[in-house]
Amino acid sequence: MADYPEPLPRQLLLFAEAASDWHAPLLLPARADCADDTKAEPTTGDALSEALLWVKPSRRVVVQYTANRRVILSSSERKDGVVVLRAHSAFRLAPEAIAEAAVRLYLTGTARDEQRRLARVITRWHREHALPPAGPSNEEKCSGLHHDLRATLHRVNRQHFADTLDIDITFGTRISRGLMGRHERRSPRSLIVINPVLDHAWITAWYLDFLVFHECLHEVVPPQLDGLRAVLHPPEFRQREQAHPHFERAREYEAWILGPGWRKLSSAVRARVRAQD
Repeated sequence: MADYPEPLPRQLLLFAEAASDWHAPLLLPARADCADDTKAEPTTGDALSEALLWVKPSRRVVVQYTANRRVILSSSERKDGVVVLRAHSAFRLAPEAIAEAAVRLYLTGTARDEQRRLARVITRWHREHALPPAGPSNEEKCSGLHHDLRATLHRVNRQHFADTLDIDITFGTRISRGLMGRHERRSPRSLIVINPVLDHAWITAWYLDFLVFHECLHEVVPPQLDGLRAVLHPPEFRQREQAHPHFERAREYEAWILGPGWRKLSSAVRARVRAQD
């Protein structure tokens, strides 16, 4: 086990949203809520398996492919000592250079700077070549009980983007205290997912308008690579966001949501879920 690097980057996320840091690092520690949520399929004879034989011929490793929406690479060790390298299905067709970079990132004792360089190369390749996952069906999308997200998106699209965006929106199912909304690259169109705690009578329409505007900006101002970091909110993004008439007020409002309002808002969501079960 001496050749197993510490600390090991357990998961490589696809430009994961950061709650407070504009410049989110490409290498992040393992988190329980980012675990693969799809069945994995072991395979042999692909570029990753070939790279394992070339780079680490003595290492006991199994490659498994997933259709995970957020985690593109992760690793774990079984009780029998076998390391499981889980990769997004796009890596089935990865060129040799990308496959070797993935193996070196997870299974060799490279320096931290080299790990970050490899992560940047892998992430960039995945964004350019992987097909995005399919979006939810119309039946799976939730426009809201207290707020009509489709109407909100239509209004924001018309007022701020000249009705040019073709994008879906839904309330999510997972309560997250650090993330009010997120933008996901999906097929055939991107998807905005709003924190379910915001589907409450207390939440004002103007705040939802601003939040949806923020997520729509991710559609027109994508992340930019800056050295070893992915800038999720580059200067153009921040300039347009700060020009919104509710920018300052929304920050104060979010502080209330995450502070005094959180217990009531999150309890309402949990009660609604229990009533549906």
